Amino acid sequence: MTRFLIHCRILAASLLAVVAAAMGGAQSVVQSVNTVDQLMRNYNLISFGNATFTQYGDTEGPIAVKGNLYLDGGTIAAHPNKYGAMTDPSLYVGGQLTMSNFVHLQSGYASTPNLTGSWNWDGTQERLTGGGGTLSTSNTSDPLGGVDPRNNPAPANWNWTTLQNNLTTASQVFSNATATGLIGVSNNTLNFSAGNQTSGVVVFDFNMNLLNGNQYNGQSFSNIGVNVPANMNFIINVINAGGRTLFGTGSGINFNTPSGYERLLWNIEATTGQVNIGNGGQFYGSILAPQVDLNNAGNTAITGQVVAKSYDHAGAELHYGGFTSSVVPEPSTYGLILLGAGGALVGFVRWRRRKNETSRAA
Repeated sequence: MTRFLIHCRILAASLLAVVAAAMGGAQSVVQSVNTVDQLMRNYNLISFGNATFTQYGDTEGPIAVKGNLYLDGGTIAAHPNKYGAMTDPSLYVGGQLTMSNFVHLQSGYASTPNLTGSWNWDGTQERLTGGGGTLSTSNTSDPLGGVDPRNNPAPANWNWTTLQNNLTTASQVFSNATATGLIGVSNNTLNFSAGNQTSGVVVFDFNMNLLNGNQYNGQSFSNIGVNVPANMNFIINVINAGGRTLFGTGSGINFNTPSGYERLLWNIEATTGQVNIGNGGQFYGSILAPQVDLNNAGNTAITGQVVAKSYDHAGAELHYGGFTSSVVPEPSTYGLILLGAGGALVGFVRWRRRKNETSRAA
């Protein structure tokens, strides 16, 4: 992807927010889905606070952390075939970096502009040593992989405060939307269904007060079924989640065969207390939690993109599954964007097509 197209899609996402403000601040669910799709870029994780990876630190995609990052060995950006080419850093740390053992950057480049302390860059072996360990960038073919990460650029047009505010606004839009989807248990499966809706965005309200171990509203389940048609997006609002574990029963809950999860977004509403994801097993779908301290609850492999206030990951790998919007803004919104952006929208559309093709190829 060229740097020009990067700027185009960033401009398109920003214009969606401007258009919403011009329309009286009433940002629609469809607009918010597209905004989230753009603002998450290709990052496997965006953390607005600190992030910690213990026991096993592999991530399939890039990560961006505003605060401090701890890595317990492992590999970062291990599967570039899943998220496609990008000019942003595949490892971006705004605060301090602490490592144990050896950490490999498999693709892209690292940017640690605010790193302080006793660090040594070996340009021959392409290794940054300090903080208790070594970051090796020798495996990546990116030209900036051979540059000291302390001197590399941050993501283009990246502002942590603006990004968190815009993603929080989108989260609130989802939370305030009327639930249209159906939640029920049958044949030991907790089903999220669109019912008679055949297009657009389906919204669910999943109340954690009704979740007790492997029971929902008094009915037992051992599997989760989320069937997302190709032309739809599912938004699952997770309500009353503070201090609780989503699908944690000791051995984990089985998701049905992964299909359409790139169009599923778990919106964990702003809450007090840490929210845990799973407890072993697999968890599918991207997570939007810009005001939540998120914990993967030990050995839970999350497949999706994750946005959190802070993030604590232990055990399993963090798998990349790019969130993709299947809906488009209303015609009136397109008209305003075309007036304001002109050719920039062309770059935005090209990027969306590339991202969709990459997701299908994975």
